[in-house]
Amino acid sequence: MSASAGAESRPLLIVTALDAERAPIEGLATGLTRRDLRAGGEGDLLIGAINGVAVALLRCGVGKLAATLATTGAMELHPRGVISVGSAASLHPGFAIGDVVISNDVLQHDFGAARSGGFDLFGYGAPLPSAGDPRIRAAERLGAAALAAASSVAQQLIDPAGSGRAMRLSRGVIATGDAFINDHATRDAIQARTGADLVEMEGAAIAYVASRHGTPWLVVRSVSDAGDGGADVSFDRYLPIAAQNAATVVAAILPAFSS
Repeated sequence: MSASAGAESRPLLIVTALDAERAPIEGLATGLTRRDLRAGGEGDLLIGAINGVAVALLRCGVGKLAATLATTGAMELHPRGVISVGSAASLHPGFAIGDVVISNDVLQHDFGAARSGGFDLFGYGAPLPSAGDPRIRAAERLGAAALAAASSVAQQLIDPAGSGRAMRLSRGVIATGDAFINDHATRDAIQARTGADLVEMEGAAIAYVASRHGTPWLVVRSVSDAGDGGADVSFDRYLPIAAQNAATVVAAILPAFSS
């Protein structure tokens, strides 16, 4: 077997936090079998294929710690790429429910110094307090190839309003933190200090693990809510649509990891 054939036989690791986010991806897969991980719960990992591409579907749980633990455990598969997939809140009016963002950068919006007057982010190249940079950039070539591949399914994305508008599919900055954002002032503060487009709870942690293992990665998120006072209601209502749109994009971008 050639080196290139061996690489192609390794799975792409697709990580979701929730069963509801993994369900539509499972629906696209064939030959799924369960596998236990030393660092994951029974049934958390499914091995199969999507359109002939070997995949491993990992449900990691909610938040950065759960995502880090489960993704680190799944690296025993030696995946040739990692994709963090799921829902997110929009941080500004440029994105509406159902729109999909493929990451340029990801960052931890809650990694910093808290003070009475606000919050200052750590990192961005500074040596202290951590040698790790909380802002991580996806490979430009991979991101561009993924967006080009995803454009072929843009018309398949579901508009939850049924208005017939073209759903937005783009690259952008995705912020991660250990909080569900359900307040417009908190949302606006995160956007102001990070410049991010969407906010969620696992992507930067998953990207950090992948980057530390030298593995190509992307984060793909579809908007389920606006991170405002009605976010909890909107999330419950629109999570299935956001999950479906994210799954549609993920299936389309799998070949980008071979380009």
